[in-house]
Amino acid sequence: MSAKKATTAKAGKDTKTAKSTKAAKTAKARVGKTKAGPAGQVHRILNCLPSPGSDQDWGVAEAAAAGAVAAAGPLPASVDLRDDSWWPVLDQGSTGSCVGQSSAGAVLRWHFTKAGRLDQTSPLSVRYVWMAAKETDALTSQATTFIDADGTTLKAALDVARKFGVVTDDLLPFMGSGLYPGDVKTFYAIAANRKIASYYRLQPSDWRRWLAEVGPILCRLDVDPTWDGVGPDGVLEKYAGNGRGGHAVAMVGYDAGHFIVRNSWGTTWGDKGFAYATTAYATKAFTEAYGVKL
Repeated sequence: MSAKKATTAKAGKDTKTAKSTKAAKTAKARVGKTKAGPAGQVHRILNCLPSPGSDQDWGVAEAAAAGAVAAAGPLPASVDLRDDSWWPVLDQGSTGSCVGQSSAGAVLRWHFTKAGRLDQTSPLSVRYVWMAAKETDALTSQATTFIDADGTTLKAALDVARKFGVVTDDLLPFMGSGLYPGDVKTFYAIAANRKIASYYRLQPSDWRRWLAEVGPILCRLDVDPTWDGVGPDGVLEKYAGNGRGGHAVAMVGYDAGHFIVRNSWGTTWGDKGFAYATTAYATKAFTEAYGVKL
């Protein structure tokens, strides 16, 4: 492979046709709503957009061929990857940072920590992945990094992690107002220490195997009234439709009839920040799911 091809190779083939790019731009103009709730309730921005060219991405068949996952075999009855001791549920507040929260704050942090490439006390920078994805997603020619409601995609975040790597929160804090004081080369040399090797588009039939054999899954869902009204038991029984916007979350386990979903709306939402989506709910509400390999 030539040097030029090597630097531009993608974990998932991203052949963005004119049609898909136009659709993505239309979605970007439409999505980015906030939820007006009761007094004292935080307004939640929903701005996770559909990823263009996702039909061209590598899937679980390619993952199996690459040795990332087994092609078949028995699975455990349940998997639960939660660990509050070092991997607490985050709260994005009134920001539109769900893509950064679910990628850097959830899925990528879990993988790098389990691989021994990140200390348990050193979270990754949500702000970096969130802002970098918005800046590089190519869905618009306007500068919108500083516009909170403007969204981005799961694939944009994963491509940031694959091409450039990720940095820790102390380098670029989520709630910090300052910028990185060093030079560009130093910043990206640090980020390059933690790159993912590839990512794979997963279908519902792949989710349990990936959770059991590889780890958490980065997901996009269309938020419906069931999600908004989830109770303290966290159960999401039936998808009601009428989704009001896209949201990014992480899938972190399963049992016989449910998938465990990690949100980024704090511990007062659902069951201490988690929900239990029935298979019927998840297969309708969740529009994208990606697994990563380091």
